[in-house]
Order: sequence, then structure tokens, then C-alpha cells
Amino acid sequence: MKLLRRIPKEELIADIIFFIIPAVISLLVVILFDMHWSFYPGREIQFIFTNKLPYLIAFFAGGTAGFFLIKLLMFGFIEEEKAIKKRK
Repeated sequence: MKLLRRIPKEELIADIIFFIIPAVISLLVVILFDMHWSFYPGREIQFIFTNKLPYLIAFFAGGTAGFFLIKLLMFGFIEEEKAIKKRK
């Protein structure tokens, strides 16, 4: 039994994309949440968060959660495809 397998370059690139897309979406949501007070009449654009920590947490937490959700969904699709091929 071979325990280690080579990971193709395409899979690594896909994993990076699966992390970056949810991370950027999470970051944009936090930025919009931070700025939403500025959308009221008579206010100028300002940010509530005074340091970058909430943005970093949102980026990495959103990216990690999104990555695992996408991988779990893909695993389910692959298992379903195997089950369908097995029934035929």
C-alpha cells in the first residue's frame, strides 16, 4: 500500500483558488460592514475598526471555512459519481 501520493500541480492551484475566493468574499463583507455606517445621509466615509486584525481574521477564517466547505462538497460529488458508476 502506497501511503504518499504525488499531488498534481493542478490540484494545488485549485486549492489555492478554493481558498482565495472565499477569503476575498469574506474580506469584502467585513469591509462593507465596517463602512455601512457611512452610507447614512450627512456622514463621510469612515471605518469603525481602528486596526487590521478584524480584516485579517475575516480573510483567513473565511478562506479556511470556504475551502473546507468546497472540498467537502467536491468529495460528496465524487462519492456520488462513484456510486452511480457502481450501480451501472
